[in-house]
Formats: sequence, structure tokens, C-alpha cells
Amino acid sequence: MMTMQSLREESADAMAPRGLRNRASAVKPRSLSICLINPRFEPSFFGREYELPILPGDKRSVMLGCGLPLIAALVPQGHSIVILDENVEEIDFDSLRGAYDVIGVTGMIVQKQRMAEILLELRETGALLCVGGPFITVDAGFFEKLCDVMFIGEADETWPRFLRDLAEGRAVERRYKQEAATDMSSLPTPRFDLARTARYATAAVQFSRGCPFLCEFCDIIVTFGRRPRVKTAQQILDEFDVLLTRGVRHVFLVDDNFIGNKAQAKIALKAIIGWQESHGYPLNLTTEASINLGDEPELLNLMWRAGFRSVFVGIESPRADSLLETRKVQNVRGDSIEAKLDRIREAGMIVQAGFIVGFDNDDERVFDEIFHLAQNAGLGIAAVSILSPIPTTPLHDRLMKAGRLNDEDDLVWFEPLQMSRETLKKGYRELNMRLYSPKAFFERVFGGFERSAAFRDRRTVAMSRTANPRSTSQRVVEAAAVSLMAWRLARALAVDGQLVAIGGAYVATYLAHTRALGREAMPLGEYIALCVRHWHHFRIAGEKSSYWGRAGEAAPALATAN
Repeated sequence: MMTMQSLREESADAMAPRGLRNRASAVKPRSLSICLINPRFEPSFFGREYELPILPGDKRSVMLGCGLPLIAALVPQGHSIVILDENVEEIDFDSLRGAYDVIGVTGMIVQKQRMAEILLELRETGALLCVGGPFITVDAGFFEKLCDVMFIGEADETWPRFLRDLAEGRAVERRYKQEAATDMSSLPTPRFDLARTARYATAAVQFSRGCPFLCEFCDIIVTFGRRPRVKTAQQILDEFDVLLTRGVRHVFLVDDNFIGNKAQAKIALKAIIGWQESHGYPLNLTTEASINLGDEPELLNLMWRAGFRSVFVGIESPRADSLLETRKVQNVRGDSIEAKLDRIREAGMIVQAGFIVGFDNDDERVFDEIFHLAQNAGLGIAAVSILSPIPTTPLHDRLMKAGRLNDEDDLVWFEPLQMSRETLKKGYRELNMRLYSPKAFFERVFGGFERSAAFRDRRTVAMSRTANPRSTSQRVVEAAAVSLMAWRLARALAVDGQLVAIGGAYVATYLAHTRALGREAMPLGEYIALCVRHWHHFRIAGEKSSYWGRAGEAAPALATAN
């Protein structure tokens, strides 16, 4: 059988990229061994790295992504495949030597440095190295000397074609790019069975790709287009069935805009409602949606009935000029942002929000404006990032033409108009510290909770859907889990020297709001979980390093890779 090393060496064309020439006459169809790798993430607001060790069980990553399980499901029959996720298990590089014909690596911009490190480690394994996913799609140049085969954009058709060609001895290409957008209704159920589902806090299911809007900074419309394409409702239910059997109870509908196609979203939601009702509402659901969800009472009601407990909304800025500048027109239509957020909350869903600082229309006052909007709107989780000019986006093109891109640091990689880069970084860090002081955080959480009777009523109904009579032993186990979580949190606070300051604030806040809400007060276990979530964000807010990462150029340490 021909090895990957011999495949590389037998090319008569010395100028051909290594690993890409294959002698069809000498190779019979064969079974390939394939390994797919997801590199670890650096700690971030979204990763919840400081929260997971405190939670009961052995949760090591916040989310099981659906990308690699889908790629695994697209592998033609007759090949063996494994998935390695560095976020839940260590990679034993020695065990990979000579073990696989193909090793695929994926990742986002925030994983770029680790992706490069892994690819360099894999160069001596003898495998054909493939890279696909979000980062290589926007910055293929970064990987020129790091891999053998590139997959740009969607790879639902190109990946299986590549594997068939390789297995049958035909020449494979250096770069694959799918000509037509994927028909989502043709996709198989992802191979969640290949993942260690018990080590994840939640699992991702993708309903749609694409978004109808034109936000200047977003690479989604560049990668997936503006016409949202959707799976059938039955495909979603099939994925729920698999995840349920794997012990998953929290699912993130990972669409960039779940309501991008409102008509199809309603069809899917009605099917999900039937599934949840017939199964006793076993899944807690969350998703991302544009703020015009607040103008859609039917969708809101369907989402609540389907078991959605929260939704992430990209607010980006309280400034209309900044929103119009970046073409996020959906956020300035109709009544105020606050009114739309109130309607989403009153429908029974917690609102989490994203903000961006550094728009051309932003000056130093914008930090205060974001803080006050988050406080007044009761947005407990308010994730702030610095504007990122991702390659391929209209924002990147505009700033490049204006000569405003720079490569001096990984946090601000462009020149702002109304403040210096240092002022922007300072304001960003100080804003995050303000947002995640215990006082500010709990004012937001309980402010929204206390002022919305409709939210409290719907929350009570949602909790009752799964409230089956519990045995004494079940109650004991639940109490033990809450006690363990409280002890782990206290230990983490003590190690960091924050037991009195932060721990004291947690106790005082709970006592105050328990008195205020009486019988409607948040259960102790739920409150402790909220404190654990706050602790993670508090820790991240105090860190100085960037977790976003700058795309566009390879790091100097990689320049000698060949």
C-alpha cells in the first residue's frame, strides 16, 4: 500500500506542492484512516474556562461544535475516522505518527496560533495535512507553508470528492473551493457519536447558513451569502434525537441569525414544539438572532413554546451613526433598542448581547453609553469586543484602501478615527471591568428580572414543563451537586484572594433580592450557577491579553516553516 510519504516523494514535477501528486495506475482503491482535530481555544468571555471546573461533573468545554461531526458524516463509506478536540482531551502527537493517511485541522481566528503550532507538530506524521473552516476561508495565505490541502468556504461537496480521489489514486488538488452553495437539506446527521459528549456543557446544531443583512464587519455574508439556506425540520429533530441519546440537555442553535428566514424558522419551531412536548421538554435551547426578533410576536411565542430559554443579540452600539456606518440598519428601524429587548424578555427569554467599540463614529464617550445601555436594559451577559477588520469583509477592504490597517498588536489592528489605539484599548478594558463588577452585573440581572412580571410568569411555566415528581434520592443528589458547586466556587475565590470581597457580594446580593422577590425568588442552585458565570466573566475582564487575534499575516515564528 502506498504511504503518504511515498505519495509526496514520487512526483516527477519537482515544483509541485508536496502531497498533491498521485499515480492513478499504481494505486488501487483503499480504505483511508482519517483524523480530524479541533485546536484548543484561549480563555475568552465565550469559552467559560473559569466556570467549567466549578460546575458539577467533568465539563471541559462549553460547546461541542457541529463542524467536525458534520465533516465526519460526509466521509464516504469504507474509511475509518476519529475526532480529537483539544478542548476536552490532550493530543498525543507521538501516537499520530504513521497512524493516519489524512489529518484535517479546522479553526477560527481566535485559534490561529494554536492551529499553526499543531500543523507544525504534524509535519512529521506522514499524513496528508488538510485545513478547512472559518479562518482559512478568510486568510488562506497564513497556511501556505503549513498544510498540503486547503478547503475554502463550504466543503460539503469538495471534502468527500477529495477523499474519493485520494482513495482511488487520482490526483488531488492543492486548493478546493465549492462552486455552488450547499443545499442544506442534503446534509447528513453529524457524527456526534464520535465526540465525548459528556465533557461538553452544550452542543451545537446548525439550522441555517447565511444572513440577509449587510453588516460591514461580518464575514458570514461573504462566506455563506445573503440568502439564508435551511435544513428541514426533520433534520433538526434527527439531530436532537441523537444528542438526547448521548446525554445532551443543552443545545445551541448555532445559526448566525436564526430568524434570517422567518418563514422557515416558524416551520422548524412548530416541529420542535411537537418534539419537545412528546419528549417532556428534555432540551434547553438557545440561539443567536437579529434584534428585529423583538418585532415578531409570533416568532417570539413559538421560540418560547419550543423551549428557548435565551437568545444572543448583536446590539453592537447605542449610537445610530455607528450602526448606520457599519450598515447594521436593522438596529435603527422602528422603536428603540431598549423597547425591542424588553419585548424579547417579556416573551420569556433571557437576552445576552454583543457590543463593538472602535467604529469611526465612536469617541471616548461611547464606553459610558454602552455601560448605561447595558445597565438600563438589564443585559446580564454583555460581551464587548474591539472592531475587527476580518479579511474578505467590506470593512477590511475599506480600511485597507484608506491605509488604516496595521500589524502592531493583536487587539487593535487598525487606526481608529476619533481616538488613539491606546485610548481604545484602555476604554475597552475599563468598560469590561465596570460591566463585571459584582454590583453592576447583579443590578443588570435582577433589574430585568424584577421589572418584568411577564418574564417571571413565563419562566415559571417553562420550569414546570419538566417538573416531574422527584424521589428522595434525586433531591439528595441535586442538593449535593449544589453544595459541591458552592464549595468549588468558594475555593476558586479563596485561591484568587477574592473570597471576602466577591464572595461577600454574592451572599449580600442573594439575601437582598430574595427578600424583594419573595416566593418568586431565584432558587439557590440557579443563583449559585449565576455567580459561577459571573466569576468567569470577572476573571476574563481583568486579563490584559487579547483573545480575538489578528488575521492577515503569519506570525514571525512561522516564517521559516517549509
